Amino acid sequence: MQTIPLAVIANRWVEAIKDNDHINEFCKAKYGKDLSIFVGYDDAGAPLEEDCPCVIVLMDNKSEGLADSYSYTLQLVWGVCRKEAERNGRVITYTGAFETDELGQLLIECIMAVNPNYPVINIDYETDNVSWRPVYPGKATFTIEIPHVIGGQVEY
Repeated sequence: MQTIPLAVIANRWVEAIKDNDHINEFCKAKYGKDLSIFVGYDDAGAPLEEDCPCVIVLMDNKSEGLADSYSYTLQLVWGVCRKEAERNGRVITYTGAFETDELGQLLIECIMAVNPNYPVINIDYETDNVSWRPVYPGKATFTIEIPHVIGGQVEY
């Protein structure tokens, strides 16, 4: 039986995110610096406000065996830091909420393009605009499905 380590997929994603012009341009324009990319997570060394904008690539789970296809699940968790809000008369807009969604969309588009042969079949996406201000986090769980190949090499 052939399998793919989650780390192989995670490393491909890290390279894709690191080299993505749209993400790099967005972060430079909005925050004046590059996106910090973390692979894995440690509570004691968790990203701080000064690490934002950032993304954490997390290996989640996989399902392999004798089924017709294998599924692999990884997560991206990202955050932007925006302390100020925009006031337009009676409307106060916390722009960080919009910026985290914009960065999330750029991350989705980047991951969707990594390997069109094995597309992402499901994305669970959420943002948290209340709990962590001035850091506005988002999270997406991606599932990839790869057909079971007998006698062939499976690569991502």
